[in-house]
Amino acid sequence: MIPQGRAVVDAAGAAQLLGMAYQTFRNQGVTGEPGFPAPVNRGRRKLLYDRAQVEAYSDGRPLPPLPEPGHPDDLLDERDIADARGVAHPTVTKERHTGRLVDFVEVCGVPHLRRGALEEQLRERPGRGVGGGRPRKR
Repeated sequence: MIPQGRAVVDAAGAAQLLGMAYQTFRNQGVTGEPGFPAPVNRGRRKLLYDRAQVEAYSDGRPLPPLPEPGHPDDLLDERDIADARGVAHPTVTKERHTGRLVDFVEVCGVPHLRRGALEEQLRERPGRGVGGGRPRKR
């Protein structure tokens, strides 16, 4: 989840902010150093870091805290959406590709959806027993 009003960078962007090549950034294990900010999306394939925290780490300043989650403008990736809805990750991926979930925005190559947009789209869906299915027996 990307908190509302915050910018993020991937590992290549973090390396650029620190003034080093991406391969050097990886080889030196900068992300494992004490004081380096934790990714905003732990456990994902492509890790994203809060830009303000990386800049503060680069300058030797204390890391600014992240805002509390729950704002309608928070950006959720597919796994965050699956966790919020209580469904499997492939379900969200399928709904995105079939057009049942729309208005995704790519941030550093990772699709994200605003929390408010997700809630609106889920609220507009038809309820149980509306359309589809096999007709009743006569």
